[in-house]
Amino acid sequence: MHPTLVAAEREGRQWVGIDIWDDAKAVVLARMEQERLVLPEAERGDLFTEEIHFTDDPPVRDDDGLPAAPFLRPKLNVAPPKGPKMSRTEMYRFLLGQHGAKCQGCDRTFDDPRYLELDHNTPRSDGGLNHISNRILLCGPCNKLKSNTLTLSGLKKQNKKLGYMASSDGEHPLMREIREGRENAPQTLFD
Repeated sequence: MHPTLVAAEREGRQWVGIDIWDDAKAVVLARMEQERLVLPEAERGDLFTEEIHFTDDPPVRDDDGLPAAPFLRPKLNVAPPKGPKMSRTEMYRFLLGQHGAKCQGCDRTFDDPRYLELDHNTPRSDGGLNHISNRILLCGPCNKLKSNTLTLSGLKKQNKKLGYMASSDGEHPLMREIREGRENAPQTLFD
């Protein structure tokens, strides 16, 4: 993007765009007249109250090749590491062997590994690889909370903030609350 447009955007100025097509000016003006943004022959209108400037000169970079919008993270296509590819089942078994039946998002340990779901640490939508180095096991609630917006570290921060992290014994705080509630309840309720 041309640095002039980025500067105009940051200053809250109005701009239409850049196109080096020969008929671009005529097409843009026709569309603006149709939308009543400019009046015919006046090059100003309901939206644009000052004169609109056009040039036939192609844009020249004057930003030393720096990114126009450094606050936007470009997606990098990274090649997967070399070596044999693992199937979904192989990845699941490998991670179970490494971490046991423990959710890597809330640290809760499960008696049945079928409660755990295979997920990506860095979401695929953010350029994460479909490789074992980017795979984790999460319980259903953590997988839903993580969605495709958080990484594992972001999920853990969110779980700590919400009080969802398991205690040192691996029990989820909500499950402990339910169990303790049953233990302290009058026996007539559970007979």
